[in-house]
This record gives sequence, C-alpha cells and structure tokens, in this order.
Amino acid sequence: MNHTFIEKHRLLYASIIFALASLFLFFEMALQVSPSIMTNQLMSEFNIHAATLGIMASCYFYSYTLMQIPSGLLYDHFGPRLLISLSCFVCSLGALFFGLSHSVVFLAIGRFLLGVGSAFAFVGVLTISARWFAPALFALFVGITQFLSGIGAVAGSLPLAYAVDHYGWRHTITFLGCLGFIIALLCALFIRNRPPQEAEIHEDHYRLGIKKSFKEVLKQGQTWSLAVYSFSNWAPALIFPALWGVPYLMVKYQITNTQAAFATSMVWIGVAIFSPILGWASDKLQRRKSLLTFCTALGLLSSLILLFTPNLSFISIYILLLLLGGASSGNLLCFAVAKDNNRPSVTSTAMGFNNMAVVLGGAVFQPIVGAILSKSWDGITSHGLPVYTADNYTLALLTVPFCYLLGLVTTVFFIKETFCKQKYDSYSDQLQ
Repeated sequence: MNHTFIEKHRLLYASIIFALASLFLFFEMALQVSPSIMTNQLMSEFNIHAATLGIMASCYFYSYTLMQIPSGLLYDHFGPRLLISLSCFVCSLGALFFGLSHSVVFLAIGRFLLGVGSAFAFVGVLTISARWFAPALFALFVGITQFLSGIGAVAGSLPLAYAVDHYGWRHTITFLGCLGFIIALLCALFIRNRPPQEAEIHEDHYRLGIKKSFKEVLKQGQTWSLAVYSFSNWAPALIFPALWGVPYLMVKYQITNTQAAFATSMVWIGVAIFSPILGWASDKLQRRKSLLTFCTALGLLSSLILLFTPNLSFISIYILLLLLGGASSGNLLCFAVAKDNNRPSVTSTAMGFNNMAVVLGGAVFQPIVGAILSKSWDGITSHGLPVYTADNYTLALLTVPFCYLLGLVTTVFFIKETFCKQKYDSYSDQLQ
C-alpha cells in the first residue's frame, strides 16, 4: 500500500494496524490461559500430579519472561511489522506442537514455544499505539489493549472449555494453531512500522544501540518499583483464572468444568471492563499513583473475602472474581508511568522490561501453587490421580492476597506520581 494513501487516511490505517496487532494479542491470550480448562484431562491422560502440571504450564511464562527485555529492545530497533508477523508464526507453531504432543516433555516444549511467540504481542500493540496515535491518548490505548487481553482470556476460558468438552483438547489447540498462521500472514501484509512522514526521521536519527537502550531504561529508579508492582499485581490473574481457579471451584462447589470456567472468566471480564475505564480516568484526572493504590487495595480485600468467607452465593463469587480482574488491570498504568519516565527512543524497551515483570508472576507462582498443593495433599487418590481438597486449594491460593499486599506496599512507599507528564520531550533523543 503506497505512502500517499496511508498518509491521507492515517487514522483509518492506524486503526487497521492496531486491530491486526490486537488480533494477535487476543489469539495468544486465549492460548495462554487454555491449560486452566484442561487440567483434569492433562493430568489424566499423562498421569501427572499438580506439581508437574504447574511446572509444565509455567514453561510458557519462563520463555515469555526471558524474551521480554529482548522484545522491547528489538521493537525499538526493528519495528513491529517483522516482529509481530514472525512471533505470531512461532506462537502458532507452539500451539501445533502442544496439540500433537504425546509426552509431558513435549507439552512443555510446546508451551515454551508459545511463550517465545507470545512475548511480542502486548508490547507490539503498545508500540503501535505509541507510534501511530496521539501521546495524550496513550493510557487509554493501554486500557483498550488490556481490554482486548481480557476478552482473549475469556475466549480461552468459556468457549474453549465448551470446545474441549465436545471436541477434545488436542483438536481444539491444533485448530487454534492453524488459525494463527492466517493471522501472521495478515500482519505481514498490512502492518507498517511508522507513519510514512515519520519513518525516515526516526530510522535515521532516533534509533539507539541495543546496549545503550537497555542502560537508559535500567538507570531510571522508577523502572524497578514499577516492575515489582507489575509482578505482584498481575500474578493473581496468572494464578487463579489462568490455571488453578477452575479446579479449585470445581472441588469447593462441586460444579462442572464449564461452570467453573465461566466463573473464572469473570476475572478476565473484570480486566476487560476496568482497563479502558482506568486508562481514561488516569488521563482525565492526570493521576497514576492513586489509581494504582486503589487497585491493589481492592484486590487484597476481594481475594480475602473470596477465600475465607463460607457459603458464598454464586452471584457473590462472580462479583468478587470480577473485582479481582479489575484490581489486576491496574498494572496497565505502569506502562503509562514507564512511558512518562523514559525517552521516546527507548519506550518499547521500557515497556518490554515492565511486561517481563508482569508475566514473571506466572513463572514464579504457578509452580509454587502446585508445589503447595502437593505438599499439603493427604494422599487420597481416585483412579490413580491425587484428590486435592478445598482446604488444600485455599492454603495454596493464599499466594493471591500476598501478591496484592506486596503491590500495595510498593505503590504507597516507592512509586512516584508523574501527573501524566512526560519527563523528556521529543527533542531529547537528538541530544544524546
């Protein structure tokens, strides 16, 4: 597509590019949470316990986490067109590998490949938002991006639970892998790195070396505080709805896989609803820190009520899980704060580092929950598989309020308010 057409219809074309990058994000989020609705099938077919399942599922987060810093650096250096297309291809390949695997080792390799490809999705959408839309709208676009993440996770819960129940987990994941190749092709055809009139200037003058970009981000003190907050505030979403929430609700309330998946999908619906509202409110109020504090306090209170209040009605459970999603969506403002505190030339690197902290919670806590379950297990089995009680799950899921408490302490004592103001102007890159 020629540059004249793109420049003339910039808003339309920017929306198309944003939609394609978001489609990849939607796709990878569905795959990210998919093990949560097939835990029993995987443990039964491969004859594994909770600890092994937790390690296997978290392989996604190991590779995802390791690739976050490289992803941000590579986006600043090469741009989103190549990286989004290639990473979607790798993600799709991982889905096929997972769906066709016949051993736990190969399942883990499939999850690892999924993590490598998925690592570029969220930062890719944010990079496109920063390059193609007005800076004043960035927090709103981060909110929209996380809204799409939540919707993708819902698709990975309820609809996939139905598909797994009716067609089996292998056919479901394999179909998604094939679908991903089509998304990769569309991204390669239509995505552009920058608006035409800006592309040459940025490529010639604003591109920093990879080593210099990394040092530039790490020397910012707020980078580390934001990372701790992001790590702790998103971890509950990766602990509960992404893996352990479905079996916990099935055991505690004696409900089916599909019913439990519907309940846990309320977390992702909460993410989807709260994210754009938080982004809009932050830009409107010109505040970041107060909203970050509110989110962690909300998550701490909601998780304690959910775990320790007996005889909750299903409506109450749905509301509490919705609020948990709203609480975890607060991490989106960390990306806005990271953008406020860093030069334009290292924006993607800063967001990549922060996103590494976001997903690190899954890599750390999914296997920890599995290990606690295995340690607290009283030895009861059914058809050769361990039977975990509601008390076992409650003990293991204490990690959820702990994470929110850590985030609350971090935002109150260590994160500084930026008042939505850029620390550096657009000319600062040329002075380096």
